Amino acid sequence: MTHPESTRVQGRNVVRTSLGCLALAISVSACGASVVRSGVGVGSVGRGLALHASNAPQSAQVCLLQDSLGPQPQGAEKSMVDTCSKALKRDALWRRAMLVLSLYGARVEAVASGADAETSGKLEASLTGVSGNDWSDAEDTAARDAVTTLVGQLGATTDSKVDLSKIVQDAAPPVKTLCDGLGGYLDTQSQNLVTIRKDVDKKRMSRAIRRCGTLEKQTVCVADSVVDRMVYAQVVGQVILIENETLEARDHVARFCAAHEKLASAAASGQLSKKQTYFDVVEAVKAVPRAQSEWNTKDTAKSTESAKSAGGTATAKPAEPAKK
Repeated sequence: MTHPESTRVQGRNVVRTSLGCLALAISVSACGASVVRSGVGVGSVGRGLALHASNAPQSAQVCLLQDSLGPQPQGAEKSMVDTCSKALKRDALWRRAMLVLSLYGARVEAVASGADAETSGKLEASLTGVSGNDWSDAEDTAARDAVTTLVGQLGATTDSKVDLSKIVQDAAPPVKTLCDGLGGYLDTQSQNLVTIRKDVDKKRMSRAIRRCGTLEKQTVCVADSVVDRMVYAQVVGQVILIENETLEARDHVARFCAAHEKLASAAASGQLSKKQTYFDVVEAVKAVPRAQSEWNTKDTAKSTESAKSAGGTATAKPAEPAKK
């Protein structure tokens, strides 16, 4: 299993390496080679996915927060790694999938810019860290197989004629599988983060949590301290950061997938080099809405009402100064 942190570091290295490969390919082939602008556009969108793979998905963090907010366990606690092992494995798989899509995008951009289609992709395949079909033991077998197939296409050596159209058409099925899976995975995570954020904020405002103990046969309870409120603030702030990054990653995936769908359709109909195909790709990217976080005044109002109905006080009225 690939550790998420190694995927994060590799994501940054992949971006730098793929940019260097692309610049070399363009400089070598710029003279005399025709440029397919639609392919260049789709490839440039895909390259950015590696940057998002450094920070998303983070379903393991979501799992840990959900477990912490749930009912207190009876008996011995499980380790946090054991509790969220499935989420850790799935995160590693989907981050690797984003890296592979990014490297595939780099190949498409290079070939569309005039690089040799038959020799391109070999370096990108070596950068994926994927060999064979047992590189991940996550439960998302369809995604794992799609990644393996796409990496195999990147590094394949064949005697048959290879061009941009064949590259895109061959990649269309595994790319679609990864697009569908990634979109749903990131969307589910963003919804879970919204629920966690609201739940944490509700607990902070309700002030219903007490720490109780016995002192000289008397039960003594204390309410939240300043430190408790600072912890609440840190947790909510971290959740908001993860939520924003998840939404950005989800929408970048959606933009690449929409653009690639247009490119694959054009490749199947022999329209790759048409100017209209480039415009269709641009419109597909523009049609994907920007991320809209759900933390707004409506959430705050609802949380306040929930806190009041729970019997707590949403906001404490400051004490009035003593009269002289």
